[in-house]
Amino acid sequence: MAAPFLWPVRVSADAGAASFNTGGITWHSYAEGLERAQVEGKPIYMLVHATWCPTCRAFRSVFFERRVEVLSQKLIFVLVDRDQEPEISQAYAPDGDYVPRSMILSPEGVLQGALTSGRSDYRYFLPVENPGPLIGLLQRALEIRI
Repeated sequence: MAAPFLWPVRVSADAGAASFNTGGITWHSYAEGLERAQVEGKPIYMLVHATWCPTCRAFRSVFFERRVEVLSQKLIFVLVDRDQEPEISQAYAPDGDYVPRSMILSPEGVLQGALTSGRSDYRYFLPVENPGPLIGLLQRALEIRI
């Protein structure tokens, strides 16, 4: 008898994760994301958000862009709820504990400070109205050796 096929588990930090396109992107908790990144040798894209944040809600739409879905297969995507996981959020807040924050981490969880939005303030805040800045960040993460 053939072994059953197991679908990948989609792990999320909160019940609202479905609106970040869990159908097209595999999101992981912080702990699972670190583990998988180390095993697979992939960089991590970590989004720190809050369920009450209107800017975070607006940002959700960019994760339905097909190019973001494709790039998500080459990185480990981690979703952190700032209010549910304050210790993680604060550990990755070099320029403030604002939301949303889009960060690239090494497979070991080290923040890649050179991969930012390009802003001098709120260095990890990406424009939320179009997927271009997120796509650019993900592509840069794949181009450098982390």
